[in-house]
Amino acid sequence: MKLSCNTIQDLLPLVAEDLASEDTVNIINEHLEKCERCRGEYKELKSTEIDFENEKDLEAIPLKKVKRKLKNRNIYIGILTALIVSLFLFIAFDKLTKPIPIVYSKAVESIEEDDGKVFIEFSEDVSNYEINYSEYYGEVHYDIVAWTTYLSSIFDTGEVKNAVINVKEDKVDVVYYLNQDGSLDKLIYGESFEKNTITLPRLTINYYFVIAGIVFIIFMILSLIFRKNHRINKITTPIMILALSYILSHIIILGTNGTTYHMIRDFLFIIITGILLFSIFILLIYKNYFAKIKNYINK
Repeated sequence: MKLSCNTIQDLLPLVAEDLASEDTVNIINEHLEKCERCRGEYKELKSTEIDFENEKDLEAIPLKKVKRKLKNRNIYIGILTALIVSLFLFIAFDKLTKPIPIVYSKAVESIEEDDGKVFIEFSEDVSNYEINYSEYYGEVHYDIVAWTTYLSSIFDTGEVKNAVINVKEDKVDVVYYLNQDGSLDKLIYGESFEKNTITLPRLTINYYFVIAGIVFIIFMILSLIFRKNHRINKITTPIMILALSYILSHIIILGTNGTTYHMIRDFLFIIITGILLFSIFILLIYKNYFAKIKNYINK
């Protein structure tokens, strides 16, 4: 007869106190030979000093065990709940602060050049902007992007933002405004040999997505081939969960498209979301291991 670990552990106090029948003892011993977790639980019960002449001590044994299990379960549920809530809050924060690009015609109010400097006045729609340095065939480029967010639209202060680029001191050849909508970039300073340019979103993060997918498939196949080998499964399962967590976090943050103009920002959000997902999956799948650790700590 095959019994679950929970059933075996309920019977362990009876075996430890020599109150179980011979058949029950045989079943328990057969299970203990194969199960390290229950074997440790049994050793803990046998090593506990109990005054068998004191009826109160005998009555307190199952009660203490129940209290300990309830405490461990509450800790487990508390940690799991905190991780799930943190995940949803972080996803909401990503959606509220995700940059929404603004095209040049709506983002820039005026541009002036004076004394080797370019003065840019942005419209009230712009909540933030960024100036990136790049080089193309010996030309020094400054690329400007501007955006708004759902959060800034809710808490709009109406503050106008300005930018000053010292093109003379920085030896800048051209300054572009990137529309980020597939249309031509706007040349706002200098002359470039490239008259019509379009800056496309970056695809780098998609490569990590593909790698995670390949890793997940490989280790899923390995886990199926060696499904009866517990030692190999202890290695393949966490790696599968890690790869799956990254895949899901990528889809949550970037969707199925995966392209972005804000690679560092989006990659950090993917990593943090993936860590939260991985932690949740580990707690759900390795619940028994978590209980074992808590029992060891409470000894």
